[in-house]
Amino acid sequence: MAALDTYDYNLCLEICDKVMDGANIKTALKSDKRYPTFQTWCNWKRNHPELFDLYIKAIQDKSESVLEEIDSISTDLRNGLLEPSVANVLIQTLKWKAAKFYPKMFGDKVDHDITSNGKDINLTPISFVSNKHK
Repeated sequence: MAALDTYDYNLCLEICDKVMDGANIKTALKSDKRYPTFQTWCNWKRNHPELFDLYIKAIQDKSESVLEEIDSISTDLRNGLLEPSVANVLIQTLKWKAAKFYPKMFGDKVDHDITSNGKDINLTPISFVSNKHK
């Protein structure tokens, strides 16, 4: 791999397209001699906010590729090409990845409703006074 140090936004767009299509960033960077090393990529992300935003959006879009993979596994299961237990492990792993790539869309929503007998609970902190110092 060539030692590319000069920031190139158009090259970054190309790399992010690979990520968006489902590639891991390290695999994408190793796929073409024109691409920077992973360390250089990380430095570029830190120093160029537009690249950081582009990369985050590519990872979010990657979650759609994960959903496509889940659909493919489901089809293979229906066609008898996969055992149900194998399909389940693969799908659960992919669901976890999608939730990590784009938690706002694919993460588990946790809603806390704190009530007691239909009434709101007072969550004011209580101070405790020790009797030792009296």
